[in-house]
Amino acid sequence: MEFSQTMAARYSCRSFLEKPVDEATIKSLVETAQHSPSWGNTQPWRVWGAGGQVARSIRERLVEQASAGQPSNPEFPMPQDFSAVMKKRYGELGKSLFALLGIGRGDDAKRAEHNLRNFDAFGAPALIFVTVPADQTSYAVLDAGMFVHAFCLAAVDRGLVTCIEAQLARYPDTVRQHLPIPADGKILVGIALGYADTSAVINSFRTTREPLEAILNLTGF
Repeated sequence: MEFSQTMAARYSCRSFLEKPVDEATIKSLVETAQHSPSWGNTQPWRVWGAGGQVARSIRERLVEQASAGQPSNPEFPMPQDFSAVMKKRYGELGKSLFALLGIGRGDDAKRAEHNLRNFDAFGAPALIFVTVPADQTSYAVLDAGMFVHAFCLAAVDRGLVTCIEAQLARYPDTVRQHLPIPADGKILVGIALGYADTSAVINSFRTTREPLEAILNLTGF
């Protein structure tokens, strides 16, 4: 697949098949993403994968905690607010997605149900968690972000799909109960990984992008 096609083909999958992802495939994806750049080649990211019953147990426990309204304690602060233009884009995403699913503005029960599916990783058979050293600056987070994006593109290239989810990192203690993540590594994000359920209406959803003139400034060309 051409790079531009791979970029265009990546999307946030919100309904996965139960078909498992084998260990060799995940190793190959990580090996490809390892070519991501980092500050002075420090490669601050570490990767923790869960499959099979381990992944199911993490998903089930996350759903339980979220359902019970248990306060989350993510190891990186979640956004509390956005600028007006960012908030507009965020709102348009939610409005379009719920419209596709036929969930009305006042249907709090259906909206809550959809939110819980985030914690269930939309049924993904594999979960990938990315950590960075606790004593590092935002540049390590930037480096890890480039790794995450490369990993997702590598997945597309191999016929898999992903969904990058902050929700999977909201209850880090649960993740640590199932994966040997050391205390000096902070859980940045989780990635749902697997094969798309192409029959699911929600997987037809795509977000829009701003026109170049809205984001690009050139001087001296």
